[in-house]
Amino acid sequence: MRFRISGAAAALLLASLAPAGAQAPPPPPPPMMMGVTDWSGFYLGPNVGGGQANSSYHFTGPAPAKVTTASGGLSLGGPVGGGTLGYNWEFSNGWLLGAEGDFDASGIAGSKTCGPASVDVCNSHNKWLGTARARLGWAPGGGNLLWFVTGGGAWGEINTTVTLPAPTPRSDSDTVRSGWTAGAGAEYMVGPSWSVKGEYRYVDLGSKFEANIGLVGLNYHFNAPPPPPPAPAAMPAPPPMAPKVFIVFFDWDKDVITPEGEQIIQQAADAYRAGAPVQLQVTGYTDRSGSPGYNQRLSERRANNVAKALAALGVPKSQMIVSGRGENDNRVPTAPGVREPQNRRVEIVSP
Repeated sequence: MRFRISGAAAALLLASLAPAGAQAPPPPPPPMMMGVTDWSGFYLGPNVGGGQANSSYHFTGPAPAKVTTASGGLSLGGPVGGGTLGYNWEFSNGWLLGAEGDFDASGIAGSKTCGPASVDVCNSHNKWLGTARARLGWAPGGGNLLWFVTGGGAWGEINTTVTLPAPTPRSDSDTVRSGWTAGAGAEYMVGPSWSVKGEYRYVDLGSKFEANIGLVGLNYHFNAPPPPPPAPAAMPAPPPMAPKVFIVFFDWDKDVITPEGEQIIQQAADAYRAGAPVQLQVTGYTDRSGSPGYNQRLSERRANNVAKALAALGVPKSQMIVSGRGENDNRVPTAPGVREPQNRRVEIVSP
């Protein structure tokens, strides 16, 4: 005689969390963002370079005879070095207008034999150069590279020495001359406050001095803005939704759905209709009483009966995977032959 165990164990609705997967690696650091470079404001810095120049000289012997003369031209060359001070006004589309001045000590000099007998010595030395200029620049895309042209006034001291044979004395002439200068160059912002530049200039101080000068420089910008904040880190993907598990329990050796089980099936059907359509997994199980073959067939009947009930409530059969697991995967592990109520069940899993 078989004993029936009542279905007093009420059907349960379980919401279980999916097991956490392996921890995802941290996102890579955000790229540095240079942003738009601000060239406006005051700047100053040193410069150094060199130049090639041409200079002229003319000497007439002293009174009363004034019979000895020397005149001609000299080729000069040498280094220059000093400092620059300027201010930029920046406009839209990367254009700027600037005012710049510099002062450089100069070693541009040269000498040669001169005079009618080529025994005289003529020497010319540029002692210093100063300029006051306007500057027009363009930084493509408002970026770190600035192209510019420049032009304005120029001043310099030219020392000319003509030494004639005795008894004619030596003649020295220190003259501050004025003229103009023009040139072009490029400047690159290498950090929030620092830039490097290369520049060519032509300087004309009249017949006494004209030069081609190349300069490199380093400028410090006083109003450099702070670097832009880094790009916000990408938000990690939200964890997947935990699957919903509905459990329908059965009486011993039965595949008939109890009233409590019908309520659980109704809840599963309602959840299916309330969310996006998903494929339900309907899996039947048994306890460990009876033979494995019998239990496998019983689990399949239980699963099929639950699937039919879901279909009657509007869940398409095509959206269900129906299977039986027999006495495998016990909810409560037991020894063979044990009639455990919680192992006699059908699980409805909604991903």
